[in-house]
Amino acid sequence: MKSALLTILLTITATAQEPFTIKHDQLGETLAAYRLNNDDCPTAAFKADKASATLVCVSKDKAFTFAGAKYNTKRITVLDDKVVMINLTFSHAEYITVLNSLRERVGDGIPSVTERSVLLALAKLMVEKEMTPRQMDNVPARASNFKWSNGVSTILLREYDAADPSFQSSNLTFVLDSALDEIRANVGKHVESRSGN
Repeated sequence: MKSALLTILLTITATAQEPFTIKHDQLGETLAAYRLNNDDCPTAAFKADKASATLVCVSKDKAFTFAGAKYNTKRITVLDDKVVMINLTFSHAEYITVLNSLRERVGDGIPSVTERSVLLALAKLMVEKEMTPRQMDNVPARASNFKWSNGVSTILLREYDAADPSFQSSNLTFVLDSALDEIRANVGKHVESRSGN
């Protein structure tokens, strides 16, 4: 009897979870609902990503702020007419401010560390040529990262944005978990079809 009651309570709790919100937007909302609150991504601004079967808009709305920081770019990913990922890049100088704000809102999160060797490999990929000694000196010894998950969606805070080999940017991503699984499956199918398997 007790185990049945516990199972029911856990099921109710799990189904009661809502995706994380970013200001007035919620992961999983329709693109039309997103556009009611934002004018940064008109239809023409979206580009199709065939590998992931998504639409992506990169907004450079410099007025957008969240968790105490102004953002350099906001990347919106749409799958099946739903906003499933919002990725924000901001100055590395704001990293601690954003981390502290997120801790106040959603708890401590799960920390992880990215070592210098991985950061160096990512920087080399982004530069797409041999790095100068000065560029290699800019690679930090390690990066702190944090993850928050509520069973429906995830927030990822990365101290350094992998797309910025200068290590002057940080990155904050909100993603709907089920959509991320679908995007990964789509990319896997795309790679298989291109390799002829």
